[in-house]
Amino acid sequence: MDLKNNIALLLLQIIFYRQQELCHLDKSLDSDTLMTDPIIDDAILHKFRNHKLVELHAADLSGIRLRILKNLVKELFEKGLPDDEGPVNVVSLANFYYSQRIRELESEELPKIRNELIRDLHDAQ
Repeated sequence: MDLKNNIALLLLQIIFYRQQELCHLDKSLDSDTLMTDPIIDDAILHKFRNHKLVELHAADLSGIRLRILKNLVKELFEKGLPDDEGPVNVVSLANFYYSQRIRELESEELPKIRNELIRDLHDAQ
């Protein structure tokens, strides 16, 4: 299942924060290992499933189960980065999806908003 860039980015952000939290709770965990092989647990599932962005832009994922979420994360890691740009970890994937989202906003969303504003200004005159 392909996730929209903003949803993939949200998921990676939630995973990143949870891995940091786990490292602080259990000093035996290695943060570098968690960045390349994150622990996907019920806390991540709950935060992701109940996030407003998921409810608004990916409502079909609001009822997702942990097993499916783990598979989505696995797919993100397997898909990796274009041109094998360095190691694939939570941070590098988040950076990639962040840049994709910025490009998406610049090329699609902002021109659309601009055109709507121009149209509204003409209608108001």
